[in-house]
Order: sequence, then structure tokens, then C-alpha cells
Amino acid sequence: MRFSKITLALGLLALAHAGSGSCLAQNQNSSRPNVVVLISDDQGFGDYGFMGHDIIETPRLDKLAAESLVFRRGYVTTALCCPSLATMLTGLYPHEHRRTGNDPLKDTGRRVSEWIEYFGKQPQLPAMLRDAGYLTLHTGKYWHGDPAVSGFTDSMGKTGRHGSEYSLSIGRDTMEPVTKFLDKAKAQEKPFMIWYAPFMPHTPHTPPERLLKKYVEAGAGSQAKYYAMCEWFDETCGDLLDRIKRRGLSKNTIVLYICDNGWGSVGKGSVKSSPHELAVRTPIMVRWTGRVSPEMNDALLASNIDLAPTVLRACGLEPVKAMSGVNLLDRKAVAGRKQLFLANFAHDMLDVDRPQDSLRSRSCVQKDWKLTLWHELHPDLEIKEWQMPTPAAQVQLFDLVDDPMERNNLADKHPEKVAELTQKLNHWWNP
Repeated sequence: MRFSKITLALGLLALAHAGSGSCLAQNQNSSRPNVVVLISDDQGFGDYGFMGHDIIETPRLDKLAAESLVFRRGYVTTALCCPSLATMLTGLYPHEHRRTGNDPLKDTGRRVSEWIEYFGKQPQLPAMLRDAGYLTLHTGKYWHGDPAVSGFTDSMGKTGRHGSEYSLSIGRDTMEPVTKFLDKAKAQEKPFMIWYAPFMPHTPHTPPERLLKKYVEAGAGSQAKYYAMCEWFDETCGDLLDRIKRRGLSKNTIVLYICDNGWGSVGKGSVKSSPHELAVRTPIMVRWTGRVSPEMNDALLASNIDLAPTVLRACGLEPVKAMSGVNLLDRKAVAGRKQLFLANFAHDMLDVDRPQDSLRSRSCVQKDWKLTLWHELHPDLEIKEWQMPTPAAQVQLFDLVDDPMERNNLADKHPEKVAELTQKLNHWWNP
């Protein structure tokens, strides 16, 4: 992954430059909008044309970005796919919805059904839209068995861990479920939500030969397959949006884009599933033609915890009290946010009633500062070979403007900032 340090620094400007007005433009259309959520999987936050990558081309997402409110400083609450997706569906932090990892630790007597049962009792964005008269389609990844658990009226069937073989074929092999769903919604004259979460650009990296050849010739080297996967995912997003456009539905459809967690390495080590910027940062964008003024925002902080309240507000619904995210279309609310909070967990979960048992770290992001406090790993757990190892220093403080790749720990030089952000972290969640 290659990107300009200047580009990254520009994306980390102080919140003081943010305005306080509404992101909503004047509009004539008051009918309930359709909703499309586009979710990439394992994509670095700089790995897009509109984010300044010097090789990867993403023309369809670039076009979407030009038409959207884009938060270049977006984050996920944890860089592990199951809990990250669960946060998007519920508007809750992982320690609240309890899906802190991908799987229960084997041989503990705990079954994944315990976590699914707890998760199903939490607020669910698709269920709230369904109850308001929406048709809701799930495609791609899902970790909770039947997408009906989250209130999806339509899906590609029950899934296993990541998904089923059929549900994970979306984008790579077929877009037909989207076509059938759009026709169904039109026939029933109902508003809809499409959850598009393909297994892309996640491994296996099996891009079309034409795209692979393009990036090999561009000098991408060992990253050629991954780069090609990023563009392939981009093409499928364009395909989905074209299907909506052909039906004359673009104007009254709100489109959101986010990645579930990042992809990349520092030196020779992976940062996947870690609190590192490469793992937790993602652009977040919202397009609502005629309602949202396009803007490339480099200052305001956004999170995947904001998706559910943003969609609900846009659809005229009230988020439940447990949802602590903000409406990304409320400029004053977003500008008033001073910090974002993140938690990093082991791949495996120990106890549905004690989410802290699989906790690895907590982080607080405030303007250009980021504090990460590492916790002792539970003795029954281990770090997967592809996960970032626990660093020697349990307290890490980084200046994200000067050091966006988190190479220089400043905790010893700024004890007052460590104390300030530690207090805020403990106020948020003190396990």
C-alpha cells in the first residue's frame, strides 16, 4: 500500500476548521428514501483513487465520492470483521452487542448460538426499517446464521461463519439477487434497503485476468492481485448503482460506503485486526442526491457506529437510546464530537457475559492525537499468526499528523496528554 504522507496529513487537520451548519441541502422530495449500504472487506484506507493512491484505480467509487459527503477520517470501532459488521447493524459498540470476535474459543463449552441469541435481542437497523414498511435485502457476509436475525426480509439464505457459498458469490459471480430484489420492491411499491457486503477485496485474491494483467504491468509486484481486487470490487459497486439508476431510483436513494476493517502491514508485520491506523481507518461516504451537499471532509471524525442512526434519521425514524453514534448528516452534531473510541479484541471469544475477557486494547482518537492502552491477554487466548503481536509498550501515544503510520511512541514525552485521554477512555468503557 503506497500513499502520500502529505495526503494523510491533510486528512488529519484539526476539528477547529469544521463548520457548524447542516449538511442537508434544500430539497423538494419528502418521500422515504431507499437505502444502499456498500461495504468493502479488508481494504486499506488509502487504497482508492479518491484517497490518493498512486496505482489503484477506483473510478466508480471516485465518482460516488465526488457526489457524496466524504469523511476521510472515518474509523471502525474494532478491526475484526464480525464485530465491525455487528456494530453497523446495531449501532452499538462490540462490548455492548457482545460479538467481540469472530468465533468462540474451542473446547470451552460455549457455542456461537449463545452470542447469536444475545445479538438478536439488540436493536437492528434492518428490523427497524422492516417494521416501518421497508423491504431489506442482505447479501454477502453475515456471521449470525440467518440474516432474518437482524430483520432482513430478503437474503441469499442462511450462512455459516463468513457467509454461505452462495451469499459470498455476490459480486464475484453474480448480481442477480439484487436485480430480483429491486424488481420485487418496485412491484410491491415499497421502499428498500440493500446491504451489499461482498467478500471483496478479501482473500482469496482471484481477480479477472484483465485486471491482474493491468496491475502487473503497472509495477504492483506482490500487491498486484490485491490491487486488482480493489478495482474489481469498485466495478461491482458501479454495477449495483447502475441497476438502481436504470430503474429511475437514484434520486431518492441514499448510498453509504464504508469498509469493515483495513488491510496492510508495517515493515514485515501485519497490522490486520489491530488498533493501528491501517486496520481501523476507512473513508465513510454518504450520497443523497439533492439532499446532501458533496464535500471531501478532512477534519471531522466519523465511525461505523454512526451508520445506524444516520440511516434511521434519514428515513424519518428515531434511533433507540442505546445507539450512541451521531447522525452524520447533522453537521453540528458531528463537529461537536471531540473523540472517537476503539477497542481491539482477540479473534476468539471466551464469555458472552464478559466481553472484556477477549480485550486486547482500547484507543481514543482526539484531533491529531491517538492513545492506545494495551491489556494483558487472557491466558486461555492466543494471537493468530496474521494478527499484530502485542507491543512491548502497553501505553502508546501518537501524533497522527506527523506520524500517521504510528512509528514514534510519544507517551513518555506527553504524560499530561496520556492522563487526559486515559480518563476519557475509562469514562467511555472501563473493563
